[in-house]
Amino acid sequence: MPNLNSFLAEWRQTMSAAHHMTPEMLDELESHMRERVGKLIDSGLSEADACQRAAAELGNAETIAAEFRKLDAASWLPVRIMTAVGLVLVPAVAVVLLLRPFSGPGAGMLLTIHVLTVTVGYGSTLLLGVLGACFVIQRARAGFPPRRLASLTRATFAFATTSTVCTLVGIVLAMFWAHREWGRFWDWDPKEVGAFCVAVWMSGFLLAHWFRWVTARGLLVASMFGSNVVFLGWFAPTLALSPGLHAYGWSHFGWVLLLAVLIVNCLLTILGLAPEGWLGWGRQKEG
Repeated sequence: MPNLNSFLAEWRQTMSAAHHMTPEMLDELESHMRERVGKLIDSGLSEADACQRAAAELGNAETIAAEFRKLDAASWLPVRIMTAVGLVLVPAVAVVLLLRPFSGPGAGMLLTIHVLTVTVGYGSTLLLGVLGACFVIQRARAGFPPRRLASLTRATFAFATTSTVCTLVGIVLAMFWAHREWGRFWDWDPKEVGAFCVAVWMSGFLLAHWFRWVTARGLLVASMFGSNVVFLGWFAPTLALSPGLHAYGWSHFGWVLLLAVLIVNCLLTILGLAPEGWLGWGRQKEG
């Protein structure tokens, strides 16, 4: 669609003159523009008319820049809640580990830091999944403003980076601990396999985010699948193992709870693929 590409190139030049319009914001807005133009063309409009209408619906550069400033000043409530929980998570886990340090063979600072980093890494993935669930529910209920969606990418990137870095650091520390205690770096223990799966998933998620292989909407929907990876990698080995290594006496109720969480996440992922606002419970508010 050469005409569309030419129109979007001129549109980006106009938008880039506005304050606070970063390349990331423009990329996300352009993605929304392309999607909207495609829908308008499918409805019977010519490409030129579809481009003009989509641009008019989105607004001019000054209006969009003002909206971004407003969204930055009062970010989406779930982002603020998840960020607050994340900021509390690290000191809370650190305090628990200091007050109740590991005892017995193998205990020490290396094991403590491993547990801290893995907990923060897994927890960041789960918080990102909760953020994705909030996005899917609001989008299905009353739509989601593209301007807020563009600003939301900064939060998802922060959570993804924290999760990936902390999980990888935790795995490396665990390898050195295992070598010190058991004489081997890796033995494909169920917990090790779970950590490996989480690290691979989050590394791919972060790369897709960084190189913009997936839209912001796609990343938020995929984040709930990432939560399932963490739940399976973190809790399934604990539930499956008989008394011994990594087994902490979970009851059969744990399987029921884990299965329920996995099913809910899968249903929300499917809901994220549905048309915007299809539930129609209310009108969208950007504030």
